[in-house]
Amino acid sequence: MPSSPFPTDAGEGATPQPPPSVRVAVALLGTLAALLLLYVAITWLGRDGLTEALTESGLSRAEAEQFLLVNSTAPLVLGLLYAVSAWGLSSHRSWARWTGVAGSVVLALLVISTMLTAGGVTVISLLLLVLSVAAAASLLAGTTRDWLAAASGG
Repeated sequence: MPSSPFPTDAGEGATPQPPPSVRVAVALLGTLAALLLLYVAITWLGRDGLTEALTESGLSRAEAEQFLLVNSTAPLVLGLLYAVSAWGLSSHRSWARWTGVAGSVVLALLVISTMLTAGGVTVISLLLLVLSVAAAASLLAGTTRDWLAAASGG
C-alpha cells in the first residue's frame, strides 16, 4: 500500500496532519479576520468621536454616520468571511479554500484601489495587502489542494 506524502495522526485511517501551507493559510485567515473585526469594533466604539470629527470637516451628521456605516461594512463582511474560511479550512472543508481566496482577492483589490485613490501607502494598508496575497498563495498551493482532497477521501 503506497504511503501518503502527509504525516498522519496515530493509526491507520486517521486524518492527515495539515501541511505547512494549510497551517499558514489558517493563521493568515485568522489574523486578517481579527484585524478587520478589530477595526470595525474600534470604529463603532469610537463612532461618536469620529462622527464629530467628520462633521467638523464639513459633512452633515447624517452624512458622517452614513460614511462610517459604509466604511465599516466591507471590513465587517470580509472579517466574517475570513473567520468562517479559517474555521472551514481547519475543518477540512474544500469550500473554505475558495471563500478564502475570494476574500483575499477582494481585499487586495480594495486596498490597491484605496492606495491609488488616496495617493499613498500606509503601514496598515501595506500589511493588509501582504497578508491577503500571502493567504491567497497559501490557499492556492498544491499541498493545500492535495490535503483537502486526501482529507475528504477524494
